Amino acid sequence: MPLLLLAFLAFIGLGLPDPLPGSLWPETRPHYGVPNAGLGLVLAGVAFGYVAAGLLTGRLVAWLGLGGLLGASLVATALAAFGQGLAPPWPVFVGLAVLSGFGGGAVDSGLNAFAANRFQPRQMNWLHGFWGVGATLGPALAAGLLVAGFGWQAGYLAVAALLGLLAIAFLATRRHWEDGAPAPTGPRPSVRAVLSNPAARLQIVIFFFYTGLEASAGQWAPTILTAARGATPAEGAAAATMFFAALTGGRLALGFVMDRIGADRVLRLLSPLAVLAALGFATGQADFLALGLMALALAPIFPTLMARTPARVGPAAAAQAVGLQVAAATLGVAIVPAALGLAADLAGTAIVPWLIAALAAVVAAMIWRLPVRR
Repeated sequence: MPLLLLAFLAFIGLGLPDPLPGSLWPETRPHYGVPNAGLGLVLAGVAFGYVAAGLLTGRLVAWLGLGGLLGASLVATALAAFGQGLAPPWPVFVGLAVLSGFGGGAVDSGLNAFAANRFQPRQMNWLHGFWGVGATLGPALAAGLLVAGFGWQAGYLAVAALLGLLAIAFLATRRHWEDGAPAPTGPRPSVRAVLSNPAARLQIVIFFFYTGLEASAGQWAPTILTAARGATPAEGAAAATMFFAALTGGRLALGFVMDRIGADRVLRLLSPLAVLAALGFATGQADFLALGLMALALAPIFPTLMARTPARVGPAAAAQAVGLQVAAATLGVAIVPAALGLAADLAGTAIVPWLIAALAAVVAAMIWRLPVRR
């Protein structure tokens, strides 16, 4: 149980810095004088670091041990947030985003490998829910500091302090994770063999569009509300806080009833609701309510699809399929919000919520195409 609690804390730390670029973008962008596409560049930097960490995690675990890797990675994310809070030149700010992604990716990859061996599926769902706790606390801190009259830099510095405390805790307990490295398994199917499975291909594509949708809704909501609908920067940051809070609450609550209702049935019921909520946000009808409903409807998609992967592709191919899904999800976070930023610069911010609604429709349509497996 102590390791499970530490894993929950690590996922909270993993979520803390993730929404900050979008939550604080209405204040950060004027400081640097860059276009809206600059947010996409920052998110792409985070994604690049994330992918690099995933490729190197095996070697880093062998070198540092899992506990050492987790502690060092949290130190890296804390240093990245601290550096960004000092408002360095724009190229340095983007470079620190890469460092933040590398630290977060190492924590994510290392802990997921550990959890796959030691934790139950319900606990895996809760792990992703606790990421949402961190993703809620990050913009909440930023919004509170903006209301108190502090600049956008204070949000990064506050998150850096919390990550520093977590890093100390993990460095102090690093020996407890000695058995955390995944045990070697037999040969896995090749990437080509996995991609020959239509269900695997479809899930990989869903992960790309889903994470792009989730990141776009959470990161661009503050800019949409401030630039197109007259909200204050603090109100925009509060909208991001509410979005990630609803995402978290949905994951934690649905974990208790998922088995009773059925995982596939839950996804088929909630994905159309996400489309309706996204359309409500696009038309400007009760912005906060629409965002909250969209987050609740989206909440179970990522963890549930991950949990259902062995049933759809087979146990032998599951590990390889999950790796491809994680890669697709990371690319979705990097590419889709950046593409929406380009659209905002070309056609105005008002087009972004309509593109988010279109993404929700695409994800819902693909979920309904997935085969149902018991």
